[in-house]
Amino acid sequence: MRDNNSFFDYLNFKVIALTAVVLFFLTAASAAAFEVVSIPVEKTEKDVYQIEAEIPILMELNRKNTQEKYNDLFRDNIMTFVEYTINMARQSQQDFAEAEFPRREFVAKVDFEIKNSKQILSIKFDYYQYTGGAHGNPYSLTYNIDLAAGDDLKLIDFLELQNMNLNEIEEFIRAEIKKEPELYFQEEYGFQSLDQDQCYYLEDGELVVYFQPYAIAPYSTGMPEFRIKY
Repeated sequence: MRDNNSFFDYLNFKVIALTAVVLFFLTAASAAAFEVVSIPVEKTEKDVYQIEAEIPILMELNRKNTQEKYNDLFRDNIMTFVEYTINMARQSQQDFAEAEFPRREFVAKVDFEIKNSKQILSIKFDYYQYTGGAHGNPYSLTYNIDLAAGDDLKLIDFLELQNMNLNEIEEFIRAEIKKEPELYFQEEYGFQSLDQDQCYYLEDGELVVYFQPYAIAPYSTGMPEFRIKY
């Protein structure tokens, strides 16, 4: 493990200076305006893996401990995914070679999008990994950071701030599913209830509750999203 918990342990400073793409976001929050710097990561080994990722670095937040905390978290999550994919791809290549099976090149991608930046920073990470099956495996992670307090708000926390509750959201989701039942699993395999830390993000004055593939619907449906005004 690395002793120094710094981003520059992963990438050479000169490479960063040449390749960094700066995205600037100004917020109307009580916290000061901040920047998000996007650092690209590309790793390739011919016929073994191709990996592309974007690592966000928060800058100019008033709460420097919050800034450092989430920068470390975002970086570590993404680099762990990258390194895991590389190790799995190399092991797969070795296994397939020994069994004399056709080898498949692994593909992995990570990107992110700022969904909301007023008072609560909603940042959504989209992960994708293809390991040779019928299709790739996407999933998403979101963080909803109270810019004043520095906390990552769970769904139940956000609902309390809005004087809403889980039951309201669950009833809304059930009603939406009934409009297109063919898109979702039904009965015991379908939507049952929400967890307090259910995945969500904020966008354009809406609470967006979403589910990973296969959670409440077949792969063909994608990641179901349910939008509720707040």
